[in-house]
Amino acid sequence: MTLPTTTDGAPVVRRRVLLVVVAALAVVALVVAVSQASTALPRVPAAYAGGGERLPPWPAPADPAVGVRAAGLDAAPSEGVVQHFHVHLDVLVDGRPVPVPANLGIDVQRQLYAELHTHADSGVVHAEAADPDTAFTLGQLFVEWGVRLDERHLGGLQSGGGKRLWAFVDGRPLDGDPAALRLVDHQEIVLAFGPEPPSPVPSGFDFVAHPT
Repeated sequence: MTLPTTTDGAPVVRRRVLLVVVAALAVVALVVAVSQASTALPRVPAAYAGGGERLPPWPAPADPAVGVRAAGLDAAPSEGVVQHFHVHLDVLVDGRPVPVPANLGIDVQRQLYAELHTHADSGVVHAEAADPDTAFTLGQLFVEWGVRLDERHLGGLQSGGGKRLWAFVDGRPLDGDPAALRLVDHQEIVLAFGPEPPSPVPSGFDFVAHPT
């Protein structure tokens, strides 16, 4: 029996099998690339719980689950131990401190802890995850909080009229969108809205004396 051939003499069946194998390998390569990209890059918030355009002070959301889901975070009955680090956040409006609320990201009734959460109103933020490769951004914390954050907005405050949003990390100015800042252990983050930056700008925080 003679198999049908193509114009170049190769059997049609063999050519079709080869095409199927090449297509399958391409799909596998694409899946691997997407998987690697998703684990290497911080997750980007997609929406703000409750609109995020209120004026300060900003309390913790009544239903933490809404903000946790909007920020793309996970919540569990116990705190993550594989990855566990802290950052400190100072928020200033016209020179006056605005508290970062206690129990942000914690469902007290259900005893669920989001990967980003606070225990007290000290500004210490806990980043805890079961995966050592999980990356977090400042924007995720603010989505979870329900407060809008970008280059021109801090909640319902908008740059203009001689006022703007100033951002600093470890005492150094932060350029670009502060929501994109990747959180790293023991950062001192300052967000200040007003006509001029704070002076002096906090450059560090005593995490040993104030662990929560």
